[in-house]
Amino acid sequence: MEDSNGLQKTFKECILENLWFKILSFSSIALVFTSLLLPPLGAIDPSVVSSTGELLGWGALFTVIKAIDKGKGISVKHGATEVEVRKQEEIDNEENDDQ
Repeated sequence: MEDSNGLQKTFKECILENLWFKILSFSSIALVFTSLLLPPLGAIDPSVVSSTGELLGWGALFTVIKAIDKGKGISVKHGATEVEVRKQEEIDNEENDDQ
C-alpha cells in the first residue's frame, strides 16, 4: 500500500484528469447557485443539498475507479468504518507471504 503522500498525489492526478469528476462537480456547484436564485430567494432546499451530495459522491467514485484502473490501492477510514480496495494480485501475494 502507498504512503499517504503517494495516495494524495495519485488522487490529485486522477481529479485533474477525470472529466466526469469535473462535470459532476460543476453540476453540483451550479445546482446550489441556481437554488439560491430561484424562489424562495436565498433558501437552499434539502433536496438540493441531497442532490449535490449524490453528484459529488458519484464524482468521487469515478475518481476512485480511475485510480484503481491505474493500479493504485485505495484505503479510506472514517470513524469506525474502514474501506480498503486492492488489486486481487496484491491480496494473493499477501496471502502467499503469510503462508
